Formats: sequence, C-alpha cells, structure tokens
Amino acid sequence: MKAIFRIQNKRTAPFERYLWYIKERFNTANNLVNKSSGYRNIRAFVIVFLSCTEILTAQQDAGFSQYFFNQLYINPAYAGSRQTLAGTLVHRSQWVAMPGAPATQSLTLHTPLAHTHAGIGLQVYHDKTGPLNNTGIQATYSYRILLGKYKLAFGLNGSAHNLRISFDEINVDDKTDPSFLGKGSSWIPDAGCGVYLYRNRLYAGLSALHIIQPKFNLGGSENAKFYRQYYFTGGMVFGLNENVDFRPSVLLKWTTAAPITTDLNASFIFRQRFFIGCGFRTAKRINISGSDNQLVLITEYNISNTLRIGYSYDWYLSRSGNYNSGTHEIMLGWDINLNRTKMTSPIFF
Repeated sequence: MKAIFRIQNKRTAPFERYLWYIKERFNTANNLVNKSSGYRNIRAFVIVFLSCTEILTAQQDAGFSQYFFNQLYINPAYAGSRQTLAGTLVHRSQWVAMPGAPATQSLTLHTPLAHTHAGIGLQVYHDKTGPLNNTGIQATYSYRILLGKYKLAFGLNGSAHNLRISFDEINVDDKTDPSFLGKGSSWIPDAGCGVYLYRNRLYAGLSALHIIQPKFNLGGSENAKFYRQYYFTGGMVFGLNENVDFRPSVLLKWTTAAPITTDLNASFIFRQRFFIGCGFRTAKRINISGSDNQLVLITEYNISNTLRIGYSYDWYLSRSGNYNSGTHEIMLGWDINLNRTKMTSPIFF
C-alpha cells in the first residue's frame, strides 16, 4: 500500500507547508501503524518526523548530555568561571543509522579578564536536522561578585543565527511542486541572559535564551520564530573517601511551546581523574501522547590538568529505540592556566 499526500493550499508559504506536510505524513502513517503491525518502515518514518517536528516548532536548541562541562551553551554567566582559558569541542550524532537524523557540532571558548571581575566567551555551532541547517556565532560577557564563600555571576550574550533549508532535499510525492524546490535562508539576531552561583564543589544556574523571540523567514514564512527557553542547572560534589567523589546534577529546560525536559545525572569520580555515571532524561512528545525518555551513559577522563576527553551514549527507552542505534556524543575539553601559579584545586564543573 502506498499513501498519497496532497497539499491543497497553494498560497501557503513553503516553510509552513513543509511543517504541514510533516504533520500530515505523521497522522496518516500513524493511522496505518495502528491498523497493522507490519508497517515497520512507516513506524520508523513516524519516529523521525515526530522528533523533527518537535525541533522545528518548540525545542529548537540542540541539547547535550555532557552539559555540565559545556554550560556556556545554555548560560552566559558561566563565562570565566573556571578561572582558565577554557574550551570545549563537542560532536553529537543523534539517532545514528537513521537518514536525516540531527547532528550538532559546538566550539566554546571562555576566560576571565585579568585584574577584573569580568569574563568573556565565544561560541560557534552548527546543527543540521534533515533539510534544515542552523549555524550561529555567539559572544558572551559576564560579571561576578563575591557572596561570602560563593561567587555570583551575571551574564549576557548576543548571537547571530543563519537558518537555511533545502526544500529539494524533502522527499515528496510531487517532485515538480515548486514549493519544494530551491533553498531558503534567513539571518536572525538573538540574545540571552543568565545568573550563575558557584564555589568549588557546588553550582546553580538560571538562564533564558531567545529572550527577544526573533522571527525568521524561510521561503516566505513570516510566522516562524525562536521560542524563549529557560534553563535551570544545579549540581554538587560529595567526597565519599580520599579517592572517590560523588557528583549528582540536574538540568531543567522549559518553554511555553513544549513540556519540561528534565535531565537527572549522577557520576562517580575516581582520584579526581576518571568520571563514570548515568542519567535519565524525560522528554514528553508535543501534542501527541507518549514520551521519548532516555537513559544516558557518561564517562570522562582527565588526561592531565589541561586536557580531558568525554563520551556519552543515549539509549531511547520508547519504541523509537527500535529504529535507531542511539545517540553518541564526543567531547574534547581543555583548561589553559593563564596565571603562573599552580592549580591546587580540581575543577568539577
């Protein structure tokens, strides 16, 4: 059986028609799945475009499982908090073995400014999901004050996104439909803010991204926009004995257009060098019953006081796990001590 899908409103903007097309494909395929257990290829199609639609309509920012070492991505107040010239390079491949699956690369750099209470940062990233590409650059400034044994930082960032969509990469029934030919591109300014409270073994942060909720125009669509997103992060380190520490952490992400996403993580740290742990992520679907909860395995090794590597694997607990090989994330991080004094305390976050 082959389902034929038609688009009736020829005056609709191409990008809006693309979203409509995805939802129509999902609804029709889902009905077929409910009637027959034999449509495994249709089920796979449903899973891919379910998550693709979620990215396009609500959770538009890529997420990282190793967020506690890449917090500049979600909170500008984190800039300079490590008291080094710190950098993180991350590659994340989601839903491995599925065509059109999301892939994200991120490079972050940040450092405190000497003889001041300020920090600066820079981030460059690229995110691709199917025919949609999002490339951006972001500059960050933070200022910190002392609160007893704690430091409290305030941060701002400004960024520019370049959104591009290649309509001819979309597999539609009518290959001659002009609405699915060519490309669309849009440059969008954006901004974010945050606060970050921390000391050596504890941290908590609150931030808001896309605070101006900028709209973008792809193929004539003027209604699409980045939704404002809010993040809360927190974590601490407990010493179990001289050689083992325990580090629980949490990440909450919410927006007006989607359910709250929660990351709960716990790691054991051996000799302040080798990290191993796991996490649980809740991810409720938008406007559709069900969830895509995930189990996350995380490991990291500090090669030296300067260089570290990390790896995480996301395993999907829902039926979507039957149609992909999970999500892999690789991280390379470094801390260059700009002072001539020796670093005496470990950096846990």
